[in-house]
Amino acid sequence: MSLMKTLILTEKPSVARDFALALGAVSGENKSNEGFIETPDYVITWAIGHLLAPYDPEDYDPKYKKWSLVTLPILPVEFKFKAQAKTKKQLDIIKRILKRNDLEKLIVATDAGREGELIARLILQEGRSKLKAFRFWTSAALTREVIHAEMKKIKPLQDYDRLFIAGRARQKADWLVGMNLSRLATIKLNDLFSIGRVQTAVLSLLVERRKAIQNFIPTDYFEYLATFQFSSGKLDAYWFDPQKKEEDKRQDNRQFFDELKEKLSKKKATISTLSEAEKTSYPQGLFSLTDLQRQANMQYGFSASKTLELAQSLYEKYKCLSYPRTDSKVMATSSFELVKDLVYKFKGLYPEHFEKFASHKVSLKNKIIFDDSRLTDHHGLIPLKDFNGPEDSLEGKIYHLVLKRFITNFLENHRYLETDVQIECEKNLFKVRGKKIIEMGFKVLEGRESEEILPAISLNEEGIHQSGKVEAKKTKAPFDYTEASLLYDMTNPARLVSESDLKRIFRTEVGLGTQATRAQIIETLLKRNYIERVSKNIKATDKGLLLVDRLNDMPTTKSLTSVSQTAKLELALSSMAEGETDDLEFLEQVNSFILSATQEWKESAGIERDKSTPKSYGGITYGPKTQSKSAEIGNCPICQSEIKDFPKSYSCSRWKEGCGFTIWKVVAKKKLSETSIKELMTKKKTGLIKGFKSKTGKPFEAYLLMNKEGKVEFEFLPR
Repeated sequence: MSLMKTLILTEKPSVARDFALALGAVSGENKSNEGFIETPDYVITWAIGHLLAPYDPEDYDPKYKKWSLVTLPILPVEFKFKAQAKTKKQLDIIKRILKRNDLEKLIVATDAGREGELIARLILQEGRSKLKAFRFWTSAALTREVIHAEMKKIKPLQDYDRLFIAGRARQKADWLVGMNLSRLATIKLNDLFSIGRVQTAVLSLLVERRKAIQNFIPTDYFEYLATFQFSSGKLDAYWFDPQKKEEDKRQDNRQFFDELKEKLSKKKATISTLSEAEKTSYPQGLFSLTDLQRQANMQYGFSASKTLELAQSLYEKYKCLSYPRTDSKVMATSSFELVKDLVYKFKGLYPEHFEKFASHKVSLKNKIIFDDSRLTDHHGLIPLKDFNGPEDSLEGKIYHLVLKRFITNFLENHRYLETDVQIECEKNLFKVRGKKIIEMGFKVLEGRESEEILPAISLNEEGIHQSGKVEAKKTKAPFDYTEASLLYDMTNPARLVSESDLKRIFRTEVGLGTQATRAQIIETLLKRNYIERVSKNIKATDKGLLLVDRLNDMPTTKSLTSVSQTAKLELALSSMAEGETDDLEFLEQVNSFILSATQEWKESAGIERDKSTPKSYGGITYGPKTQSKSAEIGNCPICQSEIKDFPKSYSCSRWKEGCGFTIWKVVAKKKLSETSIKELMTKKKTGLIKGFKSKTGKPFEAYLLMNKEGKVEFEFLPR
């Protein structure tokens, strides 16, 4: 037994348990303590995501507590960090462990990516670790075999310094943009605004879509559908112009088709082109989180945040799903035995799903599943065991989406015969396409594909133009975004940029936001009242429109509304992680941007008004309203300032200075009465309130409490 031990730092408690299970089985007895697990040879502890947060401006200097143009821009010489209140206890545990004198070395085993590296390095800096440090690096499933194999391949931690530098630079850039631009916009526009590098680019997509729909003017066009009679049967085909590449079936003038219909009546027609090709569709690989969120939104109407919540529950509570915050669609080759065991386990549990089972796909040759080159921080989403709850429950719906997607990758490919036909009649061309399914394959689990069976026609076969109809149509405006389509553009924004190098970076794993943040970005935009949900759609509000328009009015600041800016930053960060770009030069450019943007805002016209008078932008009212006596509910319990009556809340009048006290007028879809709000302010507790509704629409009743921090919480009846 070794006298000295090795410390392992993971990013999540579940990963620490995986290490303990793998290493404890070898080392013998182990014991679990609060915040760490110890074996005779190892001490294994964990972060809970980011344990340290950047300083707020007022932490650097109290003068920043008041939002003022005079104190802007805020450009810290040295960035500092503080413990997150919710996880300070775990940080203190890690700091105590780092001071132990029985530790020989440290192995960092946080997620294999930029953020994982940043999380670990900030903790080690805070704990002033002097241990000789190494890096455990894998995106494979953490089976016992993988852990033991990769523990033999650990490298010096300093080999990953560039990754940490890139992560730190990203964090600083986001802080500088958010803190400075949010204050500038709030002060000049006289309303609370927040600006973020990715958040604002996403908002711009929604604003542009809203404008495109509002400004759209439909135009008329016409198409001609002809019916031809051949000896083998009837065939409907559309007229087309071979000289046109797009919209080749359209004519702006109906008269053209009216005359054509008369001209072709009963005229001879010939099958001039007949081509058949067997085509194959392949499974799509595993779900990434965003793909799962898109599918759940399209199939069940779930929001991105709801899908993440359910997937996280399946991972943490039911332990039947792998880690959900992943952007991979593949597994590591080292996970082959794990995947093989799962395939045959589920084949026994769900034989009806394996009707088209292709056993030869359970192989490392199946690159749709096993591809180390396409792995990122985590492998794709897979089911780890059966979910015993109802299939039609919320968790059950998400679980079975993942299960079926997993299984499809081991079923036969979908094969079909595609037939392209061209018909010539009086030197006019018509076209039609047919499809006949040869093998349904994996699509049996995705719903049946439609067929378009054509008659058994032959090349050069002759018939007649029997009849035709002119179809009057109108061009359609772009569709409103749904969460599914917005997530698609956030994940695949290459089509939204023109520069070739930006298209290249967006065609890798880079998008707007990350798998872990995209749902939160959408929810943040909703909470800020920049966007709203209307049925299944998401639309920019007038407030969102105002912000984007003002940003676009400024030569420097308008770059924040462009997805190209995010691509350029990611390009620079990727280059930095490879050691090709200097982080100091990068941050100098960010500082220069902040200085220029600050000057623009200071020189721009602001929105001036009496603070007690509401302001309307495009029909939506923002800002405080004049209070009536009935709305006087007392002073702020945090800073004792006046409480203002806003459209959606009662909030502290010092909200611009950072006081966050708020009582929302609608809680869990229940509008609070004035009596309940006064009870909450004076007694810190309301009477029993009925009519609340959960996120799933289930009604419930509860008391409302105000805690010592001024936050409103539920208190439920004892059961």
